[in-house]
This record gives sequence, structure tokens and C-alpha cells, in this order.
Amino acid sequence: MSYPLSIIIPCYNSEQYIVSCVTSLFIQTYHDWEAIFVNDGSKDNTLNILTNYALQDQRIKMYSQSNQGTAKAREYGISKATGDFITFLDVDDTLQENALEQMLRAFDEDTDIVVSGFNIVKGQSVRRKILHPCKLPSMDYLKKVLCGKYGWELCAKMYRKELFTTSIKITQGIRIGEDAAVFIQLVCASRQVKILSEQVYNYIQYAQSASHIRSEKYAEETLQAAFFIEDILKNTHYYQKIKPEIDAMFLLFYSNSTRRSILGAAHPFVRTIMRKHFKFSAITRIPLYKAIYVLLIYCLSLVKSSNYE
Repeated sequence: MSYPLSIIIPCYNSEQYIVSCVTSLFIQTYHDWEAIFVNDGSKDNTLNILTNYALQDQRIKMYSQSNQGTAKAREYGISKATGDFITFLDVDDTLQENALEQMLRAFDEDTDIVVSGFNIVKGQSVRRKILHPCKLPSMDYLKKVLCGKYGWELCAKMYRKELFTTSIKITQGIRIGEDAAVFIQLVCASRQVKILSEQVYNYIQYAQSASHIRSEKYAEETLQAAFFIEDILKNTHYYQKIKPEIDAMFLLFYSNSTRRSILGAAHPFVRTIMRKHFKFSAITRIPLYKAIYVLLIYCLSLVKSSNYE
């Protein structure tokens, strides 16, 4: 049986999150969906829990693969999707009860991507990200994404399935930033992007989340993702027109990498970014607090430069 909307949910050792995730789907005001869970080689009870849900509700589809990472799990889920529209949900997050209805309703003839506001939930604390509602040509939206005005996460968004018929390049061996690489390709393939102010997605932060892991390897992978995205954009006919925004993107990825580890200024990735992309025009394009942070953290990284000399 096919459904108009497919929800792709990768899972790896997710037994403690599945109930909350599935419950947020069952209470949706829009009911005509399929949830495609991709078990990415889990070693806990994830497979059994998903199997039980699939037996209870035909809208729950469960597939398994060997452990290949989130990007490959999403790619596999997309290949199984029957819907005309696709959205992504991380298994440790949840949706507001009107999420699917709100985003689906926002599509019109030339809108290919709908972007919503979201909530960041940490314990009892909820921080709301409210976006200004508008509709933008994909090029204008892409520039704003590259400059950090809008997020490049795959979640809290909905897509026409046709966007995935283009060849989407997946990062190999990069665990950090792979969703940004995919999202930017989808934006490049789109016509118009509609932004909603409603916060319909709940990003739930846990202490054990991968986003909190500090690692020099993860910091390097973050920067590798930026180089991967630049290579994708080099193949577009408008690459020269968005080079200032690409410079800004590199500074944002550099900023993100420091949450993992502060690489020395002599590190080859950092050295390349600072030589090619550290420009006044880039600094002025990113949010002010990010610009100040990049300047300060780069000065600090100079202290570590002796590690690579």
C-alpha cells in the first residue's frame, strides 16, 4: 500500500527512544503517512521493538542493513519510500501533533521544500526557534543557508520526492556534516522554498548525544564536509556568483569544528580555510556572534599550531 507522505527514520541502538518517537507519529492530526525505520546494524533491542510496531500498524515499515551510518540508512529509506513527499525524523526526536499537516498544507505548485521552526528541548528547558514566514527562490535561500541565516539540517523540513531523483552524492567516511551536504544538494535541485514560523519539530538534546562528543577526528570530518560541499557547488553554473557565501560557509564549518576539538592553525585543513576563505566579505555575511567567535577561536588555535610544525 502506498501513502502520500513518507517519514524516513534511521536507527542505531535506539531502544530507549523509539517509543517516544513512534508515539509522536501516532498522535499526528494527519494520518495518511508511512514511517520507514531503517535499522542500521543495531546491537540492542531496536530490531525487536520495531518489528512489534510493524506488526501492530501497517504504516510502520521496518528494514535492516549492516552498520553503514546515518547517511546510508537515509538513502536506503528513500529507496523504499512510496510517498510523493518525504520528511526526515531522527529517532531521538519527536514531532508536534500538527507537524505533518502543517508542512503538507504549505506546499503549492512551485514549492519544493517546506522549512519549519523547531524547539530545542534539554530536560525541562525548551528554546523555541521561530522563523519569519516567507517564500524564497532556491538561489536566495541557498545563499542564506551558506551564511548561517537558516539551518542546513535535513530534519524540520519536508521535500517533494522528485528532488531525490537527481543524483545525490553521499559523503564517504564523514559522519559529521553529511546531512548538510545532502540538504544543500536538495536546495540546488529545488525551485522555491517556503518557510513557516510554526515550531513543529522537537530536537531533544541528550548528554550522550553524538553532537556532544569531543574528538579531533570529528573536528577534521566537520571541515572535510565543507570541502565536499564546495566540490558539489563547483559543478553548478552559478558557482562564481556564490563564492562569497561559500567563503562564509567555510567559516561556519570551522566554528562548528571547534565544538569537537580546536585544531591548530598549522593544521592543513585550517590553514587552507584561512588562506582561501578567511575574508572580510565572509566575516560580514555570517551572524555577528559567530564572526566574533571565529576571530577569537582562530587566535586561540595559533597556540596549538606547534603541534603540526
